[in-house]
Amino acid sequence: ASHGATIGIITSMFIYKYKFKYDSVLWIFDRIVVPISIGGMFVRIGNFFNSEMIGKVAENDFPLAVIFKQLDTIPRHPGQLYEAFGYVFVFLILFFLYWKTKKSTQTGFLFGLFLVLLMSVRVVVEQFKIAQIDSREDWILGLNTGQVLSIPLIIIGLYFMFKKSNSK
Repeated sequence: ASHGATIGIITSMFIYKYKFKYDSVLWIFDRIVVPISIGGMFVRIGNFFNSEMIGKVAENDFPLAVIFKQLDTIPRHPGQLYEAFGYVFVFLILFFLYWKTKKSTQTGFLFGLFLVLLMSVRVVVEQFKIAQIDSREDWILGLNTGQVLSIPLIIIGLYFMFKKSNSK
């Protein structure tokens, strides 16, 4: 779902750019990724409270293990909270770079960094979640669907971070 949301936001910002005649859609992306990253945190906290996207079984003595009573009585990793915590770091890094450095003038950098950081969090956290799609798990080099779908977005992010751009 988050990969689809990413594509939906990118598409809608292109429409917004043309409707309001902005010179660069990347300029818009560089500004919206800061609040989007903290918004992602709230989505994952909601997933936690709704017992959605639950984690894999954890050791009985694992201190962060959670029992989702609506589903079963097995201690599980709170993958949703791991991801929410990761998104807080993404937000803090982007917020700092936007307000305290000149990286916000490098068109596309913050957007690229957002993609790299957010999807890297996804790649790591997916290791702690149960399969979302049973038939497609571990289908490329031991990676699951969420991890595989994150890799192209990381590569796109690296491109935007390191491409030559006109600073404003």
